[in-house]
Amino acid sequence: MNIVVIGVGGIGAFYGMILHNVGCKVTFVARGENLQYLKNNPMKITHPNYTIEDKINTYNIEEFLETFEPQEIDAIIIATKAMSTEKLSQQLGSWANKSTTIPYFISLQNGVENEDIMEQYYPKDYVIGGLTRLIVSHTEALGHVHCEGSVETLIGALNHTEKNKAFLERFKSILDKTPTKSIISDNIRLELWNKLIVNNGVNAICALVEEESGPLIHNEKTSKIVYGLMSEAALASNAVGVNLSQNDAKKMFELYKDFQSVRPSMWVDKENNRDLELEQICGVVIKNCEKLGQDAPYTRTVSTLLEFTYKRQRENNNR
Repeated sequence: MNIVVIGVGGIGAFYGMILHNVGCKVTFVARGENLQYLKNNPMKITHPNYTIEDKINTYNIEEFLETFEPQEIDAIIIATKAMSTEKLSQQLGSWANKSTTIPYFISLQNGVENEDIMEQYYPKDYVIGGLTRLIVSHTEALGHVHCEGSVETLIGALNHTEKNKAFLERFKSILDKTPTKSIISDNIRLELWNKLIVNNGVNAICALVEEESGPLIHNEKTSKIVYGLMSEAALASNAVGVNLSQNDAKKMFELYKDFQSVRPSMWVDKENNRDLELEQICGVVIKNCEKLGQDAPYTRTVSTLLEFTYKRQRENNNR
């Protein structure tokens, strides 16, 4: 399978390299320091159980669109920050419209709205939702990503057809050759919202107080805030017809107690002076609670304080 991975951070690098390692023809699309480094150097991922290192052809987005035709590619994995989805979809949509044979577009991003944005620019049958779980993956240095966890990948079409069902089964058969577990979901939107419950529960608050998820979820007082954040995400899902209950939020909270303590992506992004996915995670919860005539006080408080303090930090760093 000929696969393009756009975004070579922790998730994109991981999937690109494990797919390359089982025989896929992988191309990276990157930018900035990653782009310059990977044009001339190999990519390496390390995991407690394995290491994969090799040189992967890497382009910026403009070079990729000029070099390849849509019919040459089987799948494009989008692993960028969610705030990049719309601009990227516009570029890829114009490129894909040149051909009657186009790749499948797979989102492996945070948030629950990426697929809705993608469907505005690509034929709906070719949009695949996806998520990863049980993985901790961070960039250690240019060209080196370290990963831990057993890693599960959930993929699913939002608009089910026999053709995309066949693609999903083929893609799963390839993932099954890697040291990960893959699952085809018949309701990927539900799974994306379940992940949002966890993301809303720990991502922003960990970045705000600069603490891993484990101590916060096991502390008697902070665990109540985490649970409140998760409950608001479940409530928000009802505004878009996913209809998660407070019991669903409780189940996710109890499950997460047994997960490995992690440094979520917002804290890592904050440490590296990168933009935060606040609007794509917390903002979605607040917006959809408001559609139901409800407030989201836990989410609003934590996200507002994080946004305020981080903006001040960045302003001070730029002086």
